[in-house]
Amino acid sequence: MIRAAFPDKSSIVMVGSPGIGLPELNVSLAKNYLDEGDTVIMVTVDMLPKDLISMMESMGVDVAGNLGKKLFIVDYHSSLLGSYEEGVAKHAGDIRKVSDIEGIMFNVTTIAAERGRPVRIFLHSLSTLFLYNQTNVVLKFFQISSSKIRSELGTAIFTIHDGVHDEKTMNHIMSIADGVVELKFDENLNRRMRIRHMRGHPSPSQWIPFEIRQIQPSETLSFLEWL
Repeated sequence: MIRAAFPDKSSIVMVGSPGIGLPELNVSLAKNYLDEGDTVIMVTVDMLPKDLISMMESMGVDVAGNLGKKLFIVDYHSSLLGSYEEGVAKHAGDIRKVSDIEGIMFNVTTIAAERGRPVRIFLHSLSTLFLYNQTNVVLKFFQISSSKIRSELGTAIFTIHDGVHDEKTMNHIMSIADGVVELKFDENLNRRMRIRHMRGHPSPSQWIPFEIRQIQPSETLSFLEWL
């Protein structure tokens, strides 16, 4: 698991190749925020809510105790499939369903107004939004969302896949974001991460190793901290 002290009122982009562990890192960070008593909003763009819930439970998140109280799910992915799943019936009232890109921030803002600020928002991934929407629409969504988040809401982490977007689009995304975290495999397929930049904060440039593995109950958790 990873603990990161990201600046409040900031929009962070996490860039990594498919398979590097972007959703797992999101869940790990979300768990830390929940453990600290913060309100967390997970926006499902690449997976169904039931799969996200399963992942969160396997990583030690108390979904049953937090969903609808401190944990909220905004489901965009189901709309891409043309129907909403029946597999999360017991959680149905706590999952906000949206069918368009504008509905994402509408629901995030509504939850923040209902539960209080700051909120911690995770959206995985921008790449899928680009797949189903025009580039200028997604860039406008990201720019407006980032501005609203840093001025009113709290902290957001947006993931995007490396190597599937043109350089101009990636540069545009990174110029809007307050911070960029990069993840990669090295030549031996070991996972590495670094802070590329964090606006207003000095950031180390070295690549730091990290792993994704099942933690046994008897093990002492080791956290990677960025301060």
